[in-house]
Amino acid sequence: MKKLFYSLILFILVLEANAQVSLAPTTVFTDANGVGTLFVSNGSETPQEVNISFMFGYPATDSLGNVSMVYTDSIKEGQYGLTERVRTFPRSFILAPGQQQTVRLQVKPDRTKAAGTYFTRVKVLSNAQTADVGQTNTAEIATQVTFQFEQVIAMFYKSGAVSTGLDFSQIETKVDSLSIVVDSEFKVAGNSPYLGSFNAVVKDASGNIIKEQQQTLALYFEGKRSFKIPLPEDTKPGKYTLEVLFKTERSDIPTSDLIQAASTRKTFSVQVL
Repeated sequence: MKKLFYSLILFILVLEANAQVSLAPTTVFTDANGVGTLFVSNGSETPQEVNISFMFGYPATDSLGNVSMVYTDSIKEGQYGLTERVRTFPRSFILAPGQQQTVRLQVKPDRTKAAGTYFTRVKVLSNAQTADVGQTNTAEIATQVTFQFEQVIAMFYKSGAVSTGLDFSQIETKVDSLSIVVDSEFKVAGNSPYLGSFNAVVKDASGNIIKEQQQTLALYFEGKRSFKIPLPEDTKPGKYTLEVLFKTERSDIPTSDLIQAASTRKTFSVQVL
């Protein structure tokens, strides 16, 4: 029994170290005709069973500025959801080792909807293909463990004239140990989510850069978002300048897919004790 236990643990570690399937792109945008493309690749040595489904969801923030996913907002789903409007070709398939499958995602038009950006989440489930019953060696008793991997990515569909932006009611900073924390209360302007990045630069009194940080943003409605900027351990007490920039640019999404908005720059004087 102990030998079987350790064998299972080793098997799990091997599976986790070798991803079954990979997805590209990691965010799907449809074209003017409502058609999107997803490439699913099998990098493992075994055939994979792949199933694609959809669920409405978006990232939101709590009162402390922490981010989590929301999947139970039926009101927002009725306003902005795509889940029931997407057709998939194919939806389920077997992917041989080293092969790639092109998946077409087609959004059904709905002329009753106002202009704006609509969205959903694409859920891709994959697991090693199960052997046929006839291939099982009935002379041996074996335990078969099947692991199913789930990957979830965002999908967007732009309809009509689209726009976005950020309105800040408050942006303030505080020093927490050897970190600068930026707390921002925001509201997304326009009719589309704000997809972009947050950039921070910390400079000393001589103008030397001691810290740079960049992270992606996906802001959908309104809330509070906090950003923590760790400082080097040898940072000396004194006054520092913090420059932050919100912009509609991301390294993982082509600029042509992003809805552009005016950048927001803020500069703060920070006292490190």
